[in-house]
Amino acid sequence: MSAFGYFRIGRLIWAHYRKNVLLLYRTSPRFQSTILTRCLLPARNLHTTSIACQQSKPEKDENDKDKPSFDFSDLIRATVYTIGIAAFLSLFSGSRYDELRLVPWNFFLHEMLAKGEVEELIITSDSDIITIRLQPGAIIHGQIAPTRIFHTRVPDIRNVEELIRREEEQLGISAESGVSIIFQRRSNWPFLFMLAFFSYVIFRTLFSIRKGGKGLSMPDIYGNLRKAQYRIVSPFAKSGIPKIKFSDVVGMEEAKVEVMEFVDYLKKPDAYTRLGAKLPRGALLLGPPGCGKTLIAKAVASEASVPFLAINGTEFVEIIGGLGAARVRDLFKEAKRLKPCIVYIDEIDAVGRKRSDAKSVTGFQSGEEEQTLNQLLVEMDGIDTNAGVIVLASTNRPDALLRRGRFDRHILIDLPNMSERKEIFKYYLQKIKTSEKIPDTDYLADRTPGYSGADIMNVCNEAAIRAATLGKDYVDSTDLEYALERTLSGAERKTTSVTLPEKERIAYHESGHALVGWMLKHTNALLKISIVPRTKNITGMGFSQHAKTEKWLLSKDELLEKMSMALGGRAAEALVYGSVSTGAEDDLRSVTRMAYRMIKQFGMSEHIGPIAFPKPADGDESMDFLRKPYSKYLQALMDQEARQMIEKAYAVAENILRSKRSELELLTKMLMERESLTYEQIVELIGPPAHGPKQLTNKELQFPEDSGNNKEI
Repeated sequence: MSAFGYFRIGRLIWAHYRKNVLLLYRTSPRFQSTILTRCLLPARNLHTTSIACQQSKPEKDENDKDKPSFDFSDLIRATVYTIGIAAFLSLFSGSRYDELRLVPWNFFLHEMLAKGEVEELIITSDSDIITIRLQPGAIIHGQIAPTRIFHTRVPDIRNVEELIRREEEQLGISAESGVSIIFQRRSNWPFLFMLAFFSYVIFRTLFSIRKGGKGLSMPDIYGNLRKAQYRIVSPFAKSGIPKIKFSDVVGMEEAKVEVMEFVDYLKKPDAYTRLGAKLPRGALLLGPPGCGKTLIAKAVASEASVPFLAINGTEFVEIIGGLGAARVRDLFKEAKRLKPCIVYIDEIDAVGRKRSDAKSVTGFQSGEEEQTLNQLLVEMDGIDTNAGVIVLASTNRPDALLRRGRFDRHILIDLPNMSERKEIFKYYLQKIKTSEKIPDTDYLADRTPGYSGADIMNVCNEAAIRAATLGKDYVDSTDLEYALERTLSGAERKTTSVTLPEKERIAYHESGHALVGWMLKHTNALLKISIVPRTKNITGMGFSQHAKTEKWLLSKDELLEKMSMALGGRAAEALVYGSVSTGAEDDLRSVTRMAYRMIKQFGMSEHIGPIAFPKPADGDESMDFLRKPYSKYLQALMDQEARQMIEKAYAVAENILRSKRSELELLTKMLMERESLTYEQIVELIGPPAHGPKQLTNKELQFPEDSGNNKEI
C-alpha cells in the first residue's frame, strides 16, 4: 500500500475516533472538561445553520447520586469497534487503491507511453496495479493532464518489466530511452504505528473518564446521535434572531410572489382545499450563490404564522452508516407533530445528487448519501404522505429532487436584472452616508450586469470602507468608482515592482486591446484601461474595463470580434517587439474556450455543421478526454476548425494595429504617463470609435464632475 493509502486510512480512523469522543461529550458532563475534547469541538461547530437541540435538558435531581457511573465495558466495546473498522479498512483498501485515476492498459500504452509522456513507473509488490507518473505538463488528447499521477492494471504483474520493455520495443522506443521503472515493497509499519498511536489516545481518554464521571449507556448515546439537530422558529415565541420581512427583500419580485403563495396556503388552507386544491409538497429555491435564497427563507420564517424548522443539509451526512436517514425520519416526525409547518433544508445539495449516478471517475458510490436521499424523498411523497408539511430547500444542484410530487414548485432566484439591481443599490445606499453628488442608481445598475445582491452589497460596503479610511464625512462618487473597480479587478498591488521595460510592454498590450475594440463594430464601449497591477490578475498585467450589456443572443460575427479584441494585446506585442510574452495567457485561454464553444455548443462551424455536444457533468472537464461522445476524426476536425477561427480573429487584430500604428503609439505613451485612461480621454486622443460613438450605458448616464481621479490631458 502506498503512503497515501495509509494517510487515508488514518483519516478514517481519526474520524471514527472523533465521532465517539463527540458522543461522549454530548452525554458525559465530566468528559466536557477534558483537554482533548476542547481541541476537537471547534471543527464540529462550523455549520452555517445554527444548531439548537429540540429537547430541553432535564433538571438535576438528588437521585442522580444513585445512578451508575459510566460503564467502562461499553467504552471498551467502542474502542474495539474503532480498531475493528481500521482493520477492515486495511484489508479492503487495496481494492480501491486510493480511488485515484485508473486508466485502461491500452490507453496507457498508446496515449501515454507511445507519446513519451511517462516519466516513471512505480511497481508495488503483491499488487496488479502500477503507478504512472507523467512528465510535467504532459498532453493527453490535446489537453494538459489534470494530474501527473495515474494508475493502470497490469495483465501479468509477475513479468511486468519484461512486458513493458516488449511494448516499448514494438512502439519503436529504444532501450536507452525506455521509461524508468521503480520497484517498491509493501510495508505495514506506518499502519501499525498509527494504530498504536490511536489506541494510546483512546485508552488515555477512557482512563480519564473512568476516574470519575457520570454518563449514559451506549444505546442512549447512539439514540441521541440519531436525533436531527434542527432549529425551531415558532411564531408564538420571541426569538433573538432579527426579523426579516418580505419588504426587506428588494428585487426578486417574481420569487417573492411565489414564496408568499406558500405562506398564504398555510395561513388560509380552507380557501384552497374547498376548491379541491392540494397543498404543494415543497418548493426548491434554485439559483447561483449570493442571490438571496437563504434571505427568502428567513423572510418566510418571519412572515409565516406556522412553526419553521431549519436545518443544514450537511447534518444528514455522517460517517456512521444510517444516521442520515435516521435524522430525516426524526425531523419529519417532529414536523408531523407541529403541522401545519415548514421544513427548511439549507444547502440540500449535500445529499441531493442524482440517485444511482453519484459516482466518481473510479466508479465509487456513496451508499450513505443514497439512503439519506431515498428517505427524504419517501418522507415527502411516500405511502405515508405528510399533509400539512411543506419542505422548503435551497440548492444550485437540483438533480433527482425535481420529480413532481416532491418539490412541486421550482422557484428560480436568478441574478437580478437592471431594474432589480437599481432597487438593490437604492436599498444599500440608504444604509450608508452618501453625498449629493453620487452616481444615479440607473448608472450603477447598468455598470454591474451579472452582479448578485451580495455583490452589490459588497460594492456599497467597499465604498464606505474606503471613505472611512480616507477620513471623509460621506461616501462620494470616487469611492463608488473605486469599489466598482475593486470588485471587478481587485485592489491595486502597490508593492508589485514592475521594471520600466515591462511597464512599457504592458502599456502596448493594453493599448492593443483598446485600439482593436475601438475600431470594431460589435465590441462593447471601453470605459477605462489601466496598467496598474491588480490582485485578481496574477500575471501582473493591467486591465481593460468595458461596458457590459444584458444581451442574450450573440451572432457569429460578434463572437469573432470579441475574440479579435482579446487577441489585440498579443498582436500589439508581436508587432512592436517581434516576439510575444506570457502576459496573454488569460486571453488565449478565453479565446480557445470561445472557439470550441462556437463549434461544440453553438453549431457555428461550416465544416462541423449545426451539432451541439453535451457539456461534461457538473462542469467537470478534468477527465473529459476519457469520455468524448465523438470520434477521433471529428475531434481532429474540430481542433483544425478552432485553430482556423483563432487565426482569422488574430489576423483581424493584426491588420487593425498595422494600419493604426500611430494611434497605438499615442495610446501607449499616454498610458505610460497617466497609468489609466477613460473613454472621454481616449476620444480626445484618437477620436471617436470607427463605427460611431459607443453606448456607455442604457441612458447615457455619466459620473458627476468629482468622479474622475485622472488628470486632464
